Amino acid sequence: MKICLVAGSHRKNSQSLKVAKFLAKILETKGIEVLVFDLGGNPLPLWEPAMWEKDSEIKKFWIEYSAGFASADAYIFLSPEYAGMASPALKNFFLYLSGGDISHKPGVIVTVSSGMGGSYPNAELRMSSYKNTRIVYLPDHVIVRHVESVLNSETPEGKDDEYIRARLGYVMKVLVEYAKAFTAVRESGVIDIKTYPFGL
Repeated sequence: MKICLVAGSHRKNSQSLKVAKFLAKILETKGIEVLVFDLGGNPLPLWEPAMWEKDSEIKKFWIEYSAGFASADAYIFLSPEYAGMASPALKNFFLYLSGGDISHKPGVIVTVSSGMGGSYPNAELRMSSYKNTRIVYLPDHVIVRHVESVLNSETPEGKDDEYIRARLGYVMKVLVEYAKAFTAVRESGVIDIKTYPFGL
């Protein structure tokens, strides 16, 4: 099994990336292959309509950039909250995805906040990022609040740190089981992206 994580902050060495690395470690201890895309350390150019052209330069760039992404069984999207919105880098990333990249695969949204925020990116991604990508978000999501004060060491440093580690661990277990179950859906033969490439 392979799970891909996308750290959606614009910053290098961001708190979103810190959380992604924590989750990657949880998954790796379960024997799961992990692929991490860091949009701060390796940003994507702004999406453009040339992506719809088969042999365009930006299409060729994306194919190289996204190597291994579409072969994952499940996805974790991590977003900071910028002015009450999901990060532009992450929204730009979703524009690159075709219907076949992540369709009918489970995903988890993890949002990150330096304070008590973090709920709006979850609502925004659930509302708009699934339509043409066909990602299937778990009912569970996680908001890592006061992110600078948690997940900084091998062991928890206080009750909030202990709680968020337990919650993240639980959601990773759920994601793994969804990934197993959704394999049967994709292999059933009922999925027809060629005839119905776009959501309604």
